[in-house]
Amino acid sequence: MITVIAGVALFLLAAAGLLAYQNSRLIAEQEADSTAVPAGMLMYSVFNERFLENDERPEAVPLFQYTVLSEPGEQLSLGETGTTFALCRVPAGTGEMILWDAQNWMVNNIRKAAIQRVLMEHSGFPDKAARKGEKELILNLEATVKEETGHADPY
Repeated sequence: MITVIAGVALFLLAAAGLLAYQNSRLIAEQEADSTAVPAGMLMYSVFNERFLENDERPEAVPLFQYTVLSEPGEQLSLGETGTTFALCRVPAGTGEMILWDAQNWMVNNIRKAAIQRVLMEHSGFPDKAARKGEKELILNLEATVKEETGHADPY
């Protein structure tokens, strides 16, 4: 009789342990899924090329761009324009960043360029903003450039 009770108790303990293990695995998977960015939200990339106001490309819609010199006080040759970084919206799932990360990347690099005094010019494309938050992103980046170039001004 004692062996039967001990067997049932051991079985219940093993079943409880198995359920606890499966529960912890499910919780870990749910946490991983909630922190992962869905591929459909990766729709922003930065290109090293200059876009014009009327450029129409389905693979890259420019939202904001800025140009920097290689070093402070650099003199550009005739026709040379420096290095341009253009934040673009790309088809869903083909980009490297979500909107928030794209804004942070641009803000950090604009600040670095302003500190080094190599920020040359910028332009936003608010008429190309089509999704929630994109117009706000453009306004925030333009404000950042104005603020940072004001701090970078030697006078």
